Amino acid sequence: MSTATLVKKLLEAKEAYYTDEPLMTDEAFDELEEELRAKDPKNDYFKVVGASAGNSKSKVKHEIPMLSAGKGKTPADIEEWASKMGIDKNENLLAQPKIDGLSGNVVYENGKLLLVATRGDGTIGQNITHVAKYMDIPATIKAKGRVEVRGEFYLPKKNPITDTKLRNNAVGLINRKDHGLEDLKHVKFVAYQVCGIDYDSETAKMGWLKTGGFNVVWTEPIYITDVAGLYDRYLKTLRDKWEYETDGLIIEVDDNRKWEAIDSKREVSHHHHYLIALKPPSEGKETTLLDIEWNVSRQGKLIPVAIVKPVELGGATIQRCTLNNFENVEKLSLHKGDKVIIERANDVIPFFKENLTPHKAKTFDGSIVPKKCTSCGGALEIEGIHLVCNNSCIEQEILKVVHWVKACEMEFFSESSVRALFKAKAIDTIADLYDLKESQMKGLEGFGSSRIKNALEQIEQTKEMTIGAFVDRLGIDLVGEKAMAKMGIKTELELWAFKDKTFVIGQNLIEYLKTNRASVVRLLSKVKIIKTAEAKAGSKKVCMTGTGPKGRKELMADIEGKGDIFVDHVGKDTDLLICEDINGASSKLQKATKMGVKLISYTEYFK
Repeated sequence: MSTATLVKKLLEAKEAYYTDEPLMTDEAFDELEEELRAKDPKNDYFKVVGASAGNSKSKVKHEIPMLSAGKGKTPADIEEWASKMGIDKNENLLAQPKIDGLSGNVVYENGKLLLVATRGDGTIGQNITHVAKYMDIPATIKAKGRVEVRGEFYLPKKNPITDTKLRNNAVGLINRKDHGLEDLKHVKFVAYQVCGIDYDSETAKMGWLKTGGFNVVWTEPIYITDVAGLYDRYLKTLRDKWEYETDGLIIEVDDNRKWEAIDSKREVSHHHHYLIALKPPSEGKETTLLDIEWNVSRQGKLIPVAIVKPVELGGATIQRCTLNNFENVEKLSLHKGDKVIIERANDVIPFFKENLTPHKAKTFDGSIVPKKCTSCGGALEIEGIHLVCNNSCIEQEILKVVHWVKACEMEFFSESSVRALFKAKAIDTIADLYDLKESQMKGLEGFGSSRIKNALEQIEQTKEMTIGAFVDRLGIDLVGEKAMAKMGIKTELELWAFKDKTFVIGQNLIEYLKTNRASVVRLLSKVKIIKTAEAKAGSKKVCMTGTGPKGRKELMADIEGKGDIFVDHVGKDTDLLICEDINGASSKLQKATKMGVKLISYTEYFK
């Protein structure tokens, strides 16, 4: 795999982990990082800690960067780390659980709570001070000057909200701004580090945190020779005993006066060297492969999903398991009836670890792989790691339209209603949406009279967009509005003239336009590309939802008249969402709430 492809996969996985749903297990992620490190140990990727921190108005710069931790897979790796760092076998170490939550910090100024923020990318985090009054975070402490307490936000294993995907649910609750905030009382903050208090050891600092009213992480003083025994206890009893989900142990030098000298032995960009994480193996179980379901994506890739004999894993009954791509099926040499090991780490979608069944044939016979596209019956080709249908089959077109309406936030178009339109031959492509008439929708499943009216209004509202928004909605891999800005594409003319293949995003854009030129040209004839607004000092990016006091175009003009920039969909860099009711249920409101975008009424914004 090329260095560029590795970086692409790692950045996608990192962004997904910190902002939404994980794409792969920790183990698979670590293997990719090791492969990249072997090929290009000085790659800029290794300076990236977390993910982006949300909209610009809520960003907070950490005075002291919140870096990650190095990783080891076995106690032997920890011994090797200690040897490299010159850590003696009699050095006092402190062990803590590596909690699988949302990292953040709480800042105090002269004893009063000043700020609560997420780690973000380690340098820039998101301001979430609003959560403090709902959680077990002390409002005051006995200390002068600036004190920063670092820790983890998490949902306990036993809580009244959910018993699955605890980390993701904790993130979702913390991102709420104006409704459902009472549920934040179920989210806990556990402290594991403090800056600004003068103690020579981390053990003493943990004691100070306890007396100050903080929920403090479990700790145990150890020597390097104790690591193997502690790790065994962790796997057998400790990780089940703790109320928080964990993905390993943190081992650190207890005497913080030695930290600077230890860090000086290596470059410090991604992680410090006075501590290291010891990661556990993924939980796995044996089961039987019953079949493989091959689903066509909107890019034409056939994505294999294994159907397995039901098995209990990680507290859930598993019947379906991702196989990711054709190459993985081939490497595992899978056949129906094979005995296989599947794993589930940290509530990630289960994945295949190993095929236990030996086969006489030395090469994969492909008996479980479809010979034709499961959607259109067309020919298939192997492209890289994927099995691909290069025909414009109906399933691809359906999923392209589904992606478009979701990206445009057309909440009155669900996947089922899009499929109903295709079945009725009312549409065949995205462009057909903009020719839809009321008569074509009447009588179709999911389309009542009021829904039809609202759906047509939403189509009308999305006929104007910037070139960045247009390309973003096409769903090209890695090519969104930020990528378009990075490539300097601001007009339709610049889009077609773009030829720079230096980076993966450029290659993806050029290839997509080449393959889908006719459909893109037709879609451009149905919408109007408007000029990308230039941001001015103090301007905000403002979106709207619901019915306002004037027509849409008049409101857009009024927003720009106030010196702000109108955007037609909610994104990470949106500053405000204007709405009729901040407690409403529109998709834009839900997305804005999840992303921490500030909500404001039409009356308040235009007063």
